[in-house]
Amino acid sequence: MSETYLLSPSSAAIEKLPVAYSEVDAQGVIRAVNQAACRMHDMVAEELVGRSIWEFVPRDEAARDRVDFTRALASGEDPPTIRRSLYTAGGEYRTHEIHRRVMRDSSGQPAGFSCVTFDVSELEAAHQESKQARLWLESAISAIPQAVILTDALGFVRYANTAAEEVTGWQARELVGQQIEMGVPILRASSPSRKPLSFRSALDETWNGDVELLNRNREPVSTWLSACPILDQERGVTNGVVIVFRSPRTRAVAPDE
Repeated sequence: MSETYLLSPSSAAIEKLPVAYSEVDAQGVIRAVNQAACRMHDMVAEELVGRSIWEFVPRDEAARDRVDFTRALASGEDPPTIRRSLYTAGGEYRTHEIHRRVMRDSSGQPAGFSCVTFDVSELEAAHQESKQARLWLESAISAIPQAVILTDALGFVRYANTAAEEVTGWQARELVGQQIEMGVPILRASSPSRKPLSFRSALDETWNGDVELLNRNREPVSTWLSACPILDQERGVTNGVVIVFRSPRTRAVAPDE
């Protein structure tokens, strides 16, 4: 295929882009690059043009990447954004987000892709750190013998540990996504402060007291409950509520109840 079918990055706008821009043909061969792409790989354009894009991808990703490339080109549609590890000027593989658009030859057939590439390594690292922190938190909460439920600020359950299943009658995975007031409605509540309780009230302050709930089988369950707001100290907002239950006791329902 002649590279004249591809767009040229010689225009001033593309050359001055602060992000890497490249064009590859239907075989995955680089046909054009801008200066940002050259800086990313620490090579001049003449060294990059003519090389396969898979020379810059780890071997364990290259096979998958070739399949994705072939399927995307065959579809004739602009493919979704992908993330790949690319070998860079620093002598390391860093995570990059690649946005691709189909390029066509003079007959209108797909002839390759134009690509804009962003280094998202720091963003990916932050995501992984957040994921690990979430897994650590879930493991820690799962180990707590008391029942624990976490909701967001709108009252939707975001996490429930195994012990919460005994109190609520719901499997934890079934409870997640429900409105807490719908899944575990409060029948009666009392506290030393005599303040009225709703799960929403815990968005403003900690509440402790004895409550009677309805479990999944619509049976009243007596338990002690503590609910307090989950605060984002940096932004000064409430992200949700953490609810802790203890000593569930199910009582029989009288026939006339």
